[in-house]
Amino acid sequence: MGNEGQPPATLHSKGCADVAIGVERLAKELPDLAFVPLQTEWLDIAVAKSQRTAPLVREIRKIAESESFHGAIDAIEGCEAANTGAIVYES
Repeated sequence: MGNEGQPPATLHSKGCADVAIGVERLAKELPDLAFVPLQTEWLDIAVAKSQRTAPLVREIRKIAESESFHGAIDAIEGCEAANTGAIVYES
């Protein structure tokens, strides 16, 4: 009761859970919490496909595929830019 909406790591640190699923970035903020990755995290960007959005998609891909953007992503602890900019699904 009263724990709705709290991050899993916070619930664990309060003794409300023995195990919780959460993201590494937040888990690292709690000193006595061990983190075991279950899978690699990723972020997808979805854009409705139309003539109007085509310039936006081109610009997003240009930025996402750039060396400077990849460098910025790789500089974030726990992140890698290996597939950044790849189209994983298109209809």
